Amino acid sequence: MNLVIDIGNTLHKIALFDEKEQLIRVETVSKLSLDKLQEIVSHGSVKRSIISKVGVMDPAIIDFLEMNTEYIVFDQSSRLPILIDYQTPESLGLDRIACSVAAAALFPKNHCLSVQLGSCIVYDFVNNRSVYMGGAISPGLLMRFKSLHQFTAQLPLVDLDHIDYFMGQNTQQSIKSGVINGAVFEIDGQIEAYKSQFSEVKVLLTGGDLPYLQKSIKNQIFATPNLVLVGLNKILNLNV
Repeated sequence: MNLVIDIGNTLHKIALFDEKEQLIRVETVSKLSLDKLQEIVSHGSVKRSIISKVGVMDPAIIDFLEMNTEYIVFDQSSRLPILIDYQTPESLGLDRIACSVAAAALFPKNHCLSVQLGSCIVYDFVNNRSVYMGGAISPGLLMRFKSLHQFTAQLPLVDLDHIDYFMGQNTQQSIKSGVINGAVFEIDGQIEAYKSQFSEVKVLLTGGDLPYLQKSIKNQIFATPNLVLVGLNKILNLNV
């Protein structure tokens, strides 16, 4: 059994995959503790492990995995089933690589645009020859809410919520409409830009903010909440 861990800026995800690459367990926590990791490992015959880390993590977790599993170090030099065509591959986020690997595996021989909806909104494009070509990064929903509050004198900090309106009728509704609908317009615009340059683009949405945006995006999309985890598992199997 494989253990894969995605350490994001806001949330940490832990998943178990069986030998057929089927996801059999996934948990999301605000911060992965060593106790939590030990509890997950104790419930399954974990043989191999891998981590994608963009956020802060307890270093004792790696020590534990090295002692109790075949721990595979994942970095920009790891073997991949895709090629990386990026000017600064050493700066490319590991979650972006994993996301792109999963997209290319789910839709082989297709152009794929994956969109992560988390602390940031991250776009990554893999062409139909499995070559990663780049993407874009913009602020996520919570970051947009916080910036409106922190960089103005009077605008309140509002909570992320589902909305079904376009025109806000009070300040909180106006902020929510501007941020959430604005993100939808941005995502649709990015998708249209890729489709205008590349034909038959498969669009995959993932990330913690997926429920707040998925239904509003007009372009045809594939919602895959665990895209990074799937990619990590494929990279793990390739590097054992």
